[in-house]
Parts: sequence; structure tokens; C-alpha cells
Amino acid sequence: MAAGGSSNKASVGALEASLDRKLQSVTNTMESIQSLSSWCIDNKKHHSTIVHYWLRWFRRSAFNHRLNLFYLANDVIQNCKRKNAIIYREAFAEVLPEAASLVRDASVSKSVERIFKIWEERNVYPEETVVAFKAALSTFVFFC
Repeated sequence: MAAGGSSNKASVGALEASLDRKLQSVTNTMESIQSLSSWCIDNKKHHSTIVHYWLRWFRRSAFNHRLNLFYLANDVIQNCKRKNAIIYREAFAEVLPEAASLVRDASVSKSVERIFKIWEERNVYPEETVVAFKAALSTFVFFC
């Protein structure tokens, strides 16, 4: 049993190291975002760790990189259903209010607001959930 536990810890450590590299290097290109999004969806059994690391990187990233991370979340959230990984919608719903409240740049805020509007139009999340995301996003005004 100990050997299995040790192996599991090693694989989680490898996943975390891989996530650090991937989240740090994601760029504002469709290829970069879609590639990492596909990787996340393919590794859906680790959704909790992936979303946790996404939020960790979001907290410590510069404003422009935060937008890249939002684009990544958007791609995962919008593509997870058809790839049988809907669990990502729930996992991201738990962390998106905090992430939205950390958006402090007006241009990033406008882009994130556009993402929320698309989710609302496409019924990606229930209306009250999107309203909560938008409310969290608007809190940045008070910190500027």
C-alpha cells in the first residue's frame, strides 16, 4: 500500500510541475489556449488539482496573463460538455468569483465581461451564477 501511495504522490507532483509550466507559458493565441484546454479536458480526472493550480497562477499573475488564464478557463468551460468533462463547469464556478474580483485592469475587465456575456447568452451557467460572476468582477472598481 505504501508503494502505491508513494507512486500516487509522485504522479501528483509530476502533474503539479507540469501544470506550473503550462499555466505559466500559456499565451494569448488560439493555438496555445486550445492546446492547453484540450490537455486539461483530457486530464479531467485531475480537474480539482488543475482548477486549483489555475487559481493559484491567476492570483500571482500580471494583469495581461490573467486574461490568458480567463481565456483558457473559457475554452475549457465551453468545450468540456461535448468531451464528457462537464465537471469542469462546477469546479471553475467555485473559483471564478474570486478570480473575477482580482481583475484590476479596465481592459482585462472588459474582456472578461465579454466572456461572461457569452456564457449568459449561451446558457453555459444559470443566470444567477453569471450575475454573481459579474458582481465579483465589478468589485475591482473599489480597489483602483
